[in-house]
Amino acid sequence: MLKNNYFSVLVGFVFALTLTSSAKKNVSYFDKYRELANGLSAQYDIPACVMLSVGYLESGAGTSVVAKKLNNHFGIVGDCKPAISKHKSKYKYYASVSDSYRGFCKLVSSKKFYNSMKGSKDEKLWFKKIAATGYAADATKWANANIRICQNYCH
Repeated sequence: MLKNNYFSVLVGFVFALTLTSSAKKNVSYFDKYRELANGLSAQYDIPACVMLSVGYLESGAGTSVVAKKLNNHFGIVGDCKPAISKHKSKYKYYASVSDSYRGFCKLVSSKKFYNSMKGSKDEKLWFKKIAATGYAADATKWANANIRICQNYCH
């Protein structure tokens, strides 16, 4: 009986540590790129939280292969520059994560909906409008995932 209690406590402790570690990773991604997103938000009138949430989701908090090898936090398709990146991929290579964020803003600002949304603080609507352009295979699921991320880590 004592062994079972000890085991239960140990499993609970490990689970709590895992959740804490995961939460810290999530928060640290937002802390790391918040200043960049705020600057680009002022320039492009796209909410910083929209950029941060999409970057977080698409890059696995900066841990995906595409994020690490191509500096691409948004899953943007394009030239991967294999001579530079040493990686063969359908995803675009960026010289820096900052360039990736800028690339996302340029992509979004080129969409038809952009002028009507420019300056809007309605993050939910931003996600829905971006998703409707074909940004993600499952637009509803993608938009809802970003809304949850935004609510949990941006505010």
